[in-house]
Amino acid sequence: MIETNKDRLIKVAALGEIITPASRGYRPTWDGRVKFSQGGAGIKYNLKVGDLTSGWVSGDHVEPGVIIQGKEKPVPSDTAVALLSCTGNDAIVVSGNGKGSRGVFTGRHAGSHSMCWFNDEDLEKLAIGDKVQVKTWGVGLRIKGFESVKVNKCSPQLLESMRVKIENNKLTVPVTANLPPYLMGSGIGHDPIVEPIDYDIQTTDPSAVEEFELEKLRLGDIVSLTDQLCVYGRWYYPGAVTIGVVVHGFGDFSGH
Repeated sequence: MIETNKDRLIKVAALGEIITPASRGYRPTWDGRVKFSQGGAGIKYNLKVGDLTSGWVSGDHVEPGVIIQGKEKPVPSDTAVALLSCTGNDAIVVSGNGKGSRGVFTGRHAGSHSMCWFNDEDLEKLAIGDKVQVKTWGVGLRIKGFESVKVNKCSPQLLESMRVKIENNKLTVPVTANLPPYLMGSGIGHDPIVEPIDYDIQTTDPSAVEEFELEKLRLGDIVSLTDQLCVYGRWYYPGAVTIGVVVHGFGDFSGH
């Protein structure tokens, strides 16, 4: 079993607001079609962590569950919920008819959207504009004996549930897929801070999708990126390994 410094981590509340669904309207896809896209923001009643990333009619960058956004600063990626929330943190609705409903923070998409899971009964009580408070816990998390490993956006609860083992003085992490560096795209070249930003698989090549079984990926899957270092920014680095969680679905626009 791994040991961590979780007892020394600050646990603090951050507030977000459920935001209205987003769409980019009609846009040309990578292969010249015209598509009306949906899938970002809002409250998803039938799209959850564990569902496939692909196959949704008009779906593009589909985000599961309830999408919240910090409102205390002009730029959403500068807000507390964007910077401090970690996957696996507790979330609770603090306003509206669903007040008191408890869920889980499940991931972060780009600079604007944070995702939370709530059960079906509680989803029916929620409304756009309701406030959700995340009990953020995980910033500075380290694994004892492996302090050089950067643990980012991961709560102690999640890390302890991932069946991470120590074998031959190395960390072994179970994943659903291994992805090579040449498949990665959007995210490279962004600011060196990685906390509020995601990293996209970029290929739309049907043969690569088939070879790496990308259409089998599910929202919430844990995957590994070989030869990728995502500590201060994202870039190609031979020998490095990055472990990540799938936070949104397929895109039909170039580079995503």
